[in-house]
Amino acid sequence: MKTIIAIITALAITSLAYAGEMTKQETFAHSVTENGKIQVRMVTEYLDDGVVVDKKVGEPMTPDKVDIDKDGKPIIPDSIVDEEGVVVPVEYENIGNLNVAGWDQESKDIVTAITDKDVEIAFAAEKEEPTGTGLETIVTYDRTVDDLGRISVRRITRIYDGGEIVSKKFHRSWIMPGDDASKADVMSKALADKIHTQPVIDAYDAEMAESSSIIEDK
Repeated sequence: MKTIIAIITALAITSLAYAGEMTKQETFAHSVTENGKIQVRMVTEYLDDGVVVDKKVGEPMTPDKVDIDKDGKPIIPDSIVDEEGVVVPVEYENIGNLNVAGWDQESKDIVTAITDKDVEIAFAAEKEEPTGTGLETIVTYDRTVDDLGRISVRRITRIYDGGEIVSKKFHRSWIMPGDDASKADVMSKALADKIHTQPVIDAYDAEMAESSSIIEDK
């Protein structure tokens, strides 16, 4: 009996210690779709003594579109009535025709990059659509941005036969902070030009140097 009590007591103490060491952290994961639209997901990581043991990725979110008047100002009511009949003030911060109020700074930087008028025009000129006639090869791109500013570019090559997809292949490349992005697709280049600021490049270089030092020490 004493042995069982001792085991139960030990397990209880272990459980309390384990629970005390569990933490979580929330970050945003950013991406830009083939159609040039931003998507943001909330990523929740669960850590045991600082080590990630599980991760949950939320559904993609996009900023709300707003109407713009002739002066370029958003047409948004000062307040709305919620489901419970309570009047709630509306917060807004428009970039182009998107309301980014409450969004993180990186999301705002990405929206600024992809909604630039020159970028939108160049993107429209670059984008190809299948005609539905004969054999056609159509190339598009989507992108993700991690917390170090690294842009993962996925090239998607589709082959159409009479408008039907008969082949779909992927190729991934990276644009690291400090890389020359001049030959990248329009949206990827716009992202790199906007988010690869000198502080981001410096932070990335420092992270890589630290990682190299750890590897050498081993």
